[in-house]
Amino acid sequence: MLLDHARKLSNDDSRPLGERAAAASLQKDVSRLNYQVPTFVTSIVLVFAAIVIGWAGWQRGMESSFRFAIYGPSMAPTLLGEHQIANCVACDIDWPVVISDELDSVTCFHCGNQATVSNSTHAASVVAVHAHESVDAARLMTSALRIGDVVAIGSEGLMRIKRIAALPGDIVELSDVSLLVNGEAIQEVMGVAGDLHVPVPVLLFEMDKRRKLSRWRGDGWQRSQQRIWTSIGHDWLVYHHRSIHQRNQPSCIWDDYPYNVGLSRKLEPARRLAWNANVVCTERGRLEVVFWIDGRMVGVICDVDGQCELNISSDDAVVVEAAPVSAERPVAIRVLKGSVQLSCLQLARQIEYRLRPHDDRSHYPIRLGSKEYFVVGDNVPVSLDSRDYGVIQERDIKGRVELVESH
Repeated sequence: MLLDHARKLSNDDSRPLGERAAAASLQKDVSRLNYQVPTFVTSIVLVFAAIVIGWAGWQRGMESSFRFAIYGPSMAPTLLGEHQIANCVACDIDWPVVISDELDSVTCFHCGNQATVSNSTHAASVVAVHAHESVDAARLMTSALRIGDVVAIGSEGLMRIKRIAALPGDIVELSDVSLLVNGEAIQEVMGVAGDLHVPVPVLLFEMDKRRKLSRWRGDGWQRSQQRIWTSIGHDWLVYHHRSIHQRNQPSCIWDDYPYNVGLSRKLEPARRLAWNANVVCTERGRLEVVFWIDGRMVGVICDVDGQCELNISSDDAVVVEAAPVSAERPVAIRVLKGSVQLSCLQLARQIEYRLRPHDDRSHYPIRLGSKEYFVVGDNVPVSLDSRDYGVIQERDIKGRVELVESH
């Protein structure tokens, strides 16, 4: 249930009765004026009319938007309900976790050591919902909403927050357990819309600056006490992954959600990775970053000049022929030209929208009707969304969501 109940929204695209009455009354008053009345008097009346009508429109605009606090875990880690904070002293990091009365420690997602959980409850994210006023008249909602937009859905007295995965007329289908829209992975379609009001999050799992002993290895590289890597050749710098779920043994990268403490489920290998680092190059240089994704080697070559921050996604990579990568060594970097320093190396897993073991595969493919949408939650393992209750109707979408406060 909502922490703050939303007022009922109107889909009437005409001006409200109060506004129309004010305009009509003023129009009658003006029509009664003699043409000999001084022009400045008429101007005053018209200005007053504009103020009244403008105020009525402003008041209505205010009523078409509202705020409320998030409830529940379905949109974590993007939007959080009330939660607790876990802290790992060894890594000097903290992160939100679901509230539990019995929770006083958890396993750190980064190093595998025990992390403490605060007793206090942290406030939920607050969002603003900007209502759409006309859906049927001119198909305004269909043209405005995009795959990736976060929307408020109202039905049966409840308000839910979900992300749009498919629009009217789209086909939702499966590739193994991955959800596709019109033949493309949903998350890749969302990635095309880079200016979303609520961006799709990435989940950090590796922060080199937080480790005394690095998981990166390379014969032609040196790591300083400040944890800055310097290339002294053209050898590969390779990341060696270890899973906290397997006692820090070599492993592939799993689709873990650190927020979901205590949840027991089947983990899936991650198929979308991102690498981030601060780069300093004394002269114009060139880097190659290679990923192991779903049994394939894919890479990106980028030019570097001076100092910058690089963000490389496996989504942008192309197939390469040779690199020292594998499921347990999923990322490798080498300098092709120049001398390069790297710091603050980070790896993240990008969210993948997929079915869970209990989801019914027989429902797919789904062709959406002219007023139907398919929605998902960012907390893929636990979200209740169109995978559970099917498509939603356009009339149930109350508006687009924007984040106001995050704690």
